Amino acid sequence: MSFNKRVDLFKQKISEHNLDGAYITNLTNIRYLTGFTGSAGSLLILDNKHYFFTDGRYIEQSKNQVKNCDIHITGSTHYQAIHSKKLINNDSKIGFESDYMSVGLFNQLNKTLHYINWQPFSGIIEKIAAVKDSLEIESLQTAIDITDEVFLQIIPDLKEGAIEKEIAAKISYLFKMNGAEGDSYESIIGSGFLGALPHARPTDKKFETGDFVVMDFGALYNGYHADMTRTVVIGKASSKHKEIYDIVLESQLSGIKTAKAGVTGEAVDKACRDIIEKAGYGDKFIHSTGHGIGLEVHTYPRLSHLNKNPLLENYVVTIEPGIYLENWGGVRIEDDCLIKQDKCLPMNQSTKEMLIL
Repeated sequence: MSFNKRVDLFKQKISEHNLDGAYITNLTNIRYLTGFTGSAGSLLILDNKHYFFTDGRYIEQSKNQVKNCDIHITGSTHYQAIHSKKLINNDSKIGFESDYMSVGLFNQLNKTLHYINWQPFSGIIEKIAAVKDSLEIESLQTAIDITDEVFLQIIPDLKEGAIEKEIAAKISYLFKMNGAEGDSYESIIGSGFLGALPHARPTDKKFETGDFVVMDFGALYNGYHADMTRTVVIGKASSKHKEIYDIVLESQLSGIKTAKAGVTGEAVDKACRDIIEKAGYGDKFIHSTGHGIGLEVHTYPRLSHLNKNPLLENYVVTIEPGIYLENWGGVRIEDDCLIKQDKCLPMNQSTKEMLIL
């Protein structure tokens, strides 16, 4: 889908909300609609004209990247430029992103452009962006392929005495050596009792025999985020290791089997949660089953009991159930999955066999 088509679809959606235009300040959404990758910009979308605002640092970059807007390089605040150039007609109904605009910025906007009828909106761009086009899927697949390759390359380092922080640092290095822009997010490396923390930050703890090691990491490629979790055992596995791991794997496979276009996020979450609850660990699955990925690592849709909306074809979502046992450890297994009309396709190729290293 071209940037022009994305903007046209967005304009169609805001017209359904009886808006004459929209002022976009979230940089991820600006990138989605224009291709701009810089750190400062805003976007005014009107029915017959599009305006992009940035500062002097991005003169050349905006010329190269932004092809579907009039570009304004301004030293003043962007809304001051909108005011001084009289770009919006009096009494126009203009939407703003209520999830991202601070009260302070809104107050300034409303004071300067007091003749505009400002209307909040939420989630419109995010829902459009959840349906990936072929180029986005290709970028995501490359990020996922790099993540799989780095997992293979890091396996020899996963042994007794390895240090969580050092494993995380080497993963970051390997991502770049394998063609990624860098980390999709700070890797989660939780060994032993720290694996019971779903978002454990790497520490100086050494891997010990009998530790489950929860490894949640992903590569960033062309702005698109991979997000994978694998859990391995160090040294020796007990029957308890096998029991917990097998429950989580069965749960994850149930979610993958259930997910497809038309099925709700709630239904996928339930398919995973039912397996874990039946095994007696329902209170140890303490987060939702998954989320969308794209230009951010957590995007629409959520796979949780709160999402009763159907999944659509070409959503890319994570499916990542887990069990977390305080003072012992945890297991999470996560794949990035492409939603199709009649099935769910895991995009990761990394083994989900319980590795004992």
